[in-house]
Amino acid sequence: MIDHNIVLITDEKKEYNFADLSRKDLEGNNASSTESIIDALNKICKKVIHYTDLELFTTNIPQHKDDIIFPMRFGENSPNSKSLLPAICEANNLKYVGGDSFTHSLCNDKHLSKLYAKEFGISVPKGFLVRKLNDSILKYLPTLNLPLVIKPNYGGGSTGISNNNLVYSYNEAEDLINKLFVFHNIPIIVEEYIEGYEVEYSIFGNKNKIILSGEAQLKIDETTFFKREIWGYETKKIDDSSVDFLTSNLIPTSVKEKMITLFKSFDKIEFMRVDGRISNDEFYLIELSPDCFLGKDCAFYHVFAQNNLLFEEMFESLIINAANLC
Repeated sequence: MIDHNIVLITDEKKEYNFADLSRKDLEGNNASSTESIIDALNKICKKVIHYTDLELFTTNIPQHKDDIIFPMRFGENSPNSKSLLPAICEANNLKYVGGDSFTHSLCNDKHLSKLYAKEFGISVPKGFLVRKLNDSILKYLPTLNLPLVIKPNYGGGSTGISNNNLVYSYNEAEDLINKLFVFHNIPIIVEEYIEGYEVEYSIFGNKNKIILSGEAQLKIDETTFFKREIWGYETKKIDDSSVDFLTSNLIPTSVKEKMITLFKSFDKIEFMRVDGRISNDEFYLIELSPDCFLGKDCAFYHVFAQNNLLFEEMFESLIINAANLC
């Protein structure tokens, strides 16, 4: 039992019954996931205070100097959407769970995070960033092999990413880049498609020690080897009934060691999910997620469950580690 109040900050409760490429708010917990998280937290702490209004939380900060903040607010996809809450906590000397503002800023930038990962010897798909619309896009696109995956550079939860964001011609690519720019007004990342097994490596600990880590493999509609599929909002948000995770051991040990080294390179970090594809026995990074989904049906909890830990025990472990209560 944690002898502290927990301040949980999330987006407004909602269900995702509809999505298209223009929506900017697909990342975050749905109403049922939020309720299950609150229920788990209530089992391990004195009291849970829940905010969905960021302005109200900042107004009430003096009331929470002795509490532990658990940021789970994602907001609309933007460069600073993930770093805002950690920065507020740091500025007000509040104890909080998760990575610091730098960690979230870097990892929220898909292009920049891949450049960072390459420094640790982790392979990434070949690609480039379109920072603004211009007439020379078609000149650069042929430097990449088809098919191509095209998505907004910031944000998660398949925001701006449909199952159809895999394109098979350079003209299709240009059209989709233009469309995403209109909808999101942020840089667009273009990458070669990597066929293979999709895996998610979860890491829990801090820069000094790793407490728990493990791998899960994505399965959609009984498929585990993806030849022409991406995980869009159709199956991530609208209807995830066909999605499951399997315990796997596909990532080479040497690559896991590089992931651990990358994890420990951040000053404040307690958990992260590293997503990628295995193709011809080589791992290719998709994204780094220090703000990964923590619901009961996620890859991150899958690793805890495989180690015989209950859902509420996962949250207890995260909070104790983050707040140095052990």
